[in-house]
Amino acid sequence: MHDEKNTHHTSVRASKVCVVGAGYVGLTAAVCLAELGHTVVCVESNPQRLGMLLRGEVPIHEPGIDELLTRHASSRRLSFTDDVEVAMDGVAVVLLCVGTPPRPDGEPDLRQLGRAATQMVAAARSDVLLIVKSTVPPGSCEALELLAAGHAREGVNVAVASNPEFLREGQAVWDFFNPDRVVVGIDDAQMQHLVTDLYPAQWPLIVCDRRSAELVKYAANTFLAVKISFANEVAQLCEALGADSQKVLAGVGLDARIGGAFLSPGPGFGGSCLPKDLGGFIAVAQSVGQLAPLARAAQVVNGEALVGLLGKLEVALGSLSGKRIAILGLAFKPGTGDVRFSPGVGLADALAERGALVRAHDPVATPVSTTMELVGDPYDAAQRADALVIMTAWPEYRELDHERLRETMSGHVVIDAVNVVSIGEVAHVDFDVYGVGRGLTTDFAPVLWPPLEWMLDAEPRPVTVPQ
Repeated sequence: MHDEKNTHHTSVRASKVCVVGAGYVGLTAAVCLAELGHTVVCVESNPQRLGMLLRGEVPIHEPGIDELLTRHASSRRLSFTDDVEVAMDGVAVVLLCVGTPPRPDGEPDLRQLGRAATQMVAAARSDVLLIVKSTVPPGSCEALELLAAGHAREGVNVAVASNPEFLREGQAVWDFFNPDRVVVGIDDAQMQHLVTDLYPAQWPLIVCDRRSAELVKYAANTFLAVKISFANEVAQLCEALGADSQKVLAGVGLDARIGGAFLSPGPGFGGSCLPKDLGGFIAVAQSVGQLAPLARAAQVVNGEALVGLLGKLEVALGSLSGKRIAILGLAFKPGTGDVRFSPGVGLADALAERGALVRAHDPVATPVSTTMELVGDPYDAAQRADALVIMTAWPEYRELDHERLRETMSGHVVIDAVNVVSIGEVAHVDFDVYGVGRGLTTDFAPVLWPPLEWMLDAEPRPVTVPQ
């Protein structure tokens, strides 16, 4: 689960904390703060989710959470409720971990955050610090402080701090206990310790103003989105030239100034963070008159990744109307059941619009969808399929029996959008494998005649300066 040496249970000043929201961020924060020694009460308004938590069941797929929940719920260090008055009894610190989904214009919808803040403050009988874990535009904490103060009882002071989360779905517990950084944005120096005391003193800490802390999360995820989009752009170039993007990007990533993380081509990024935060970054920039051209370019390239996959299917199959397509992988990445902004779900929707019949499988994710038939076995998904598309790099898909797949399918086309299929392993099977950044079996890589002609010229060509 996590590295015990990094938890430092004895180095925190234990306190009573309220966590609002039991989603990926909130539930992870609740169980991990309990592990650090704090007493945590978690407020969850969804009856179904609350019922599962009260029964000791985990409503999300996140390795390690079930163990921590069982341990600390039984010790009464961790509890769950939908009663705000009960949750705020004796609590001075509240972590707000509610959703901030994007609106059509890219700006986050902060209504859940506002409702949560005002409800908790209205129940407070003494001074309270609200800590915003949700991703919000710079300036939101200041506005929230004014809003919440208007709902507080007489004599109750309210302060708001920013403490953005940097948790990867599927590795959230590990990330909590092994942080690259803990960012605390607070303008009241006297209340700073209420945030920093939540965490071991040995953890890397950045203390700054609230607007800077809010912008750190947007900027970090925007950079990761740019990096992924750059990898996909390189992959497109490799396909056109007949080069191998895996070798090219491996060579790029070995440069210590760049690094190999998030430098793998694929079907585009999804999930709850990168698309939303990239859109939020662009919207924030636009609100102050900035164009953010690099971030916008990453958004465009990410959208083109799905178009490229559809193009490969059309090259291989012709018209997609009436074709049977199997999709393996609906979660936006392995290790999670999250299908928000999922490339796999997006592909299923696009195929259905083109008249294809889609059957899909995922080991964990079970999206509610009318564009595909969900099945519980990858070989069942491939039954009589004209083409198979692998959209999530689950370990299970690396171990598939290729001969069995071929016998199950009607066609012989495999679109490997996450490069989990080794060409050597399927060389003896009648498959046409279309990867990402590896070229197509039908491609003829163009020879670069213009440079070759230039090299053979007896007289140098005049240099043309673009106007």
